[in-house]
Amino acid sequence: MSKPEESEENWIAAMDNLCCKLNVDPVAAKKSRESFAEIRQNYTLEGDTLHWMACALYVACRTSITPTVQSGKAVEGNCVSLTRLLRLCNISLIQFFKKIKNWMDMALMPSDFKDRITRLEHKFAVSTVLFRKFQPIFQEIFSGLTNEPLKNTKSKKHKLQPCTTNALFDFTWCLYVCVKGEFHNSADDLVDMYHILLSCLDFVFANAFMSRRIDLINPSFKGLPTDWLKDDFELPSKAPCIISVLCEIKEGLAVEAATMKEYSWRPVIKSFFDKGILKGNSDQLTGLLEIGNFDLNVKSLNNLYETYVLSVGEFDERIFLGEHANEQIGARSKPVSGEEISQVIANFGPGGRACPDTPLTGRRYLARRAEELTPVSEATNNIARLAAFLRQAKPLPSSALLRLFADCGVSEEMIITNVIRPSNHWKELFAKSLKECNCSNEMINSRCNMVSCLYFKVFEHIIKEEHRKKPQVSLQVLLSQETYQLTVFACCTEVVLHAYGLHSMRFPRVLQIYDLSAFHFYKIIELVVQAVVDKLSRDVIKHLNAVEEQVLESLVWTSDSPLWDQLSRFPVPASTEVYVQDSPMSRRNNSGLQSPVLAAIDRFLTPMADQAKKQLFKDNVKPGQSLLVQTNNTVVKTEPGTTPQPSQPPSNGETTPNTTPKKANNSLILFFRKFYSLAVVRMNDLCTRLRLADDELKRKIWTCLEHSVVHQTQLMRDRHLDQILMCAVYVICKVSNSASNPVERTFADIMRYYRQRPLADNHVYRSVLIKQSDGEGSPERGDLINFYNKVYVQCMQNFALRFTGRHKDECGLSPLPAGRGAAARSPAGQRVSERHQLYVKPLPAPHAAAAPPQHHLTYRFSRSPAKDLHAINTMVSCEVGGAAGGKRGGAEGDVVKRARLAGAGVARKLHGLMTDRQAV
Repeated sequence: MSKPEESEENWIAAMDNLCCKLNVDPVAAKKSRESFAEIRQNYTLEGDTLHWMACALYVACRTSITPTVQSGKAVEGNCVSLTRLLRLCNISLIQFFKKIKNWMDMALMPSDFKDRITRLEHKFAVSTVLFRKFQPIFQEIFSGLTNEPLKNTKSKKHKLQPCTTNALFDFTWCLYVCVKGEFHNSADDLVDMYHILLSCLDFVFANAFMSRRIDLINPSFKGLPTDWLKDDFELPSKAPCIISVLCEIKEGLAVEAATMKEYSWRPVIKSFFDKGILKGNSDQLTGLLEIGNFDLNVKSLNNLYETYVLSVGEFDERIFLGEHANEQIGARSKPVSGEEISQVIANFGPGGRACPDTPLTGRRYLARRAEELTPVSEATNNIARLAAFLRQAKPLPSSALLRLFADCGVSEEMIITNVIRPSNHWKELFAKSLKECNCSNEMINSRCNMVSCLYFKVFEHIIKEEHRKKPQVSLQVLLSQETYQLTVFACCTEVVLHAYGLHSMRFPRVLQIYDLSAFHFYKIIELVVQAVVDKLSRDVIKHLNAVEEQVLESLVWTSDSPLWDQLSRFPVPASTEVYVQDSPMSRRNNSGLQSPVLAAIDRFLTPMADQAKKQLFKDNVKPGQSLLVQTNNTVVKTEPGTTPQPSQPPSNGETTPNTTPKKANNSLILFFRKFYSLAVVRMNDLCTRLRLADDELKRKIWTCLEHSVVHQTQLMRDRHLDQILMCAVYVICKVSNSASNPVERTFADIMRYYRQRPLADNHVYRSVLIKQSDGEGSPERGDLINFYNKVYVQCMQNFALRFTGRHKDECGLSPLPAGRGAAARSPAGQRVSERHQLYVKPLPAPHAAAAPPQHHLTYRFSRSPAKDLHAINTMVSCEVGGAAGGKRGGAEGDVVKRARLAGAGVARKLHGLMTDRQAV
């Protein structure tokens, strides 16, 4: 912790000393002192004070612009080396990334700066992964690499010697990072940077080959000619290209790598020769390793890279080569090679793991693989699967799709106007965004072509499904919906961007490219997943699952979202109003996303909702509610001595919990169905981690959360679902706590367990909107506790108090949406009322059917005769009447006997009917 006795003079002196050693200009030095003093005053800084000074200095330097003598030029980073800063402050890179995140939260740094840090961290993770690949590939090509450090011999009389394998190893990595610096905006693209690395190794091999360096090249390397070691071997005019060999043995994509070499790598290397950075044969791009050239090239590349690092303020990737690499990076052990260093920290950072966490909503459907892939193999697998899917595709409608259009009366002019022309415009928008990332023209054309091909494949699948589901609806109506087609194109763009792993264009960048709202975008995700789920890698499907969660949890709730326009015209539906019955169209598939009940035309034209609800709720029987609301294969049981309510069908025009409100529209119903599904999964997960297992407590939390969404909807504006959820958990635990039922949890507990959730981000509870700004000022933000005290309590206090003391009986609890299979896992079935022992459960398999216990009355929906239900209603009526009149007593046995006699012979019709149901 920051020492209390540490005087202000001491830390100011330490800060000034750092600024002096780093040659920080006075403006940035003053800025760092002021920010450090403010944070130190408001927060307790745990750990070494120098580590926090490193954060203050880095932020001050990175937010300063240093003008140069060249007109119109400026240098970021204040010409301060991040690597030297960390070395002087005795903090490793991994420690720094952890500290800087906390510093940004405390200093309330803007989101764009946080994005830059995230990207820097991702680039570090990508570099780590690639250095781990570099050494074994290098040793596949070259021989003689040792763990001994290079000897520094700078004597003026020193005779120049041919380069060693160790020197060539360092030179190759330095050359690679210099070239990578020319692709600054795409340096976090794992696949492209891997192919640049392969191009670098191919280039160095060519130079060693043409210099006939038998001492350097591994004689067993697969890319060598068979007569390489013979004395009479004659060098060809051009060195062999080993790109395809490297891709074959080291997880590369030959076509992609060859394209990268020709159109990205080669122009940069040619410019290095033209500028005199590299000495050799500029026509053949060889001669780098010749005596006299090699040492000059090493020095020139190091100078070039140092200038680059200082100008952009990034970490020095040459640290992987140093003796103290493990300390500088942050590895705990002391590996003996760069390969082992990389293995220690391979899982660090957003790009370090091969298989990212599965979102909660998909964890049940996307289990972990038996065999984990490496980051590079995962990335190349994504692209390979995508390329295979599009092998025969063209960036135009297929002949089959054109025939379907013709059969449905869609004219050629409409196809050109409403399909082809818009897609060309969207492709131009995508190309422009890639150009801003300094991608080569060939790369831009390739990826734009891939998006267009994928778009027409997916578009065709959706159109055919649409026509199959609703043949009476004209396709011309759907084609007139440009937003619908744009969302398909945008989703296909996201698939391609994720496959290539370009972090600077991660979601939701695709929404900005096409000026598309998250509220419209989420509608198409399931339809796209259905089209590609068996064709693309599981990682892509998981990513789309995560994107959908990101949209539902926060992006759709921003102030500029079209959702608010919908909510101004339609009420927010409760969770009981948005679920539909199970059918073959609403099954879950192996994508982890629920297959859509609504067709595309319903999603984008938003007709009135007229479908029934899906019975997914516990305790959802209300007084006067019909027991015949569910017609799928279920069994209802009731036990004598209970008081279930009699069956009463709703009157015409009456709105019951089983009738979707006519004022709602399909688009809104679909959204809240997904939103509530996500919310209940998140709530159950958090309650499990907090060890809150009581069902009634969960229902209270759900009731509070649902009330905030339905009646205090403004709480969600520009905020995050998890923020409202954690507040609901806290307040319900607080008001429900008692000596006999100690359930109170602190915010510290809630936030600690929240962090353990897959894909959780501590920024969610560290930076919460407190108050919207008036005018152009930035909004007031604070941590979750600040939000709870200043905002949440004001809106929810009166409602939460209904769960306490004498008020608790006045507050009805909302039904809790149950997960699939909940009834099947319970031997007794799913209890549908707290007041009565009335249960619902799926029918057993035919061979497992058994007579119900003698004290049970059973009715099988859609299978049992009406007299069985009449028997239950007779018993219910008698019990209700008896309870009201206080005369139940001895009549119970007669009621049960009459009901049991009325239910005789039920089982004879079950077998055939059950077989038919299970075949659906």
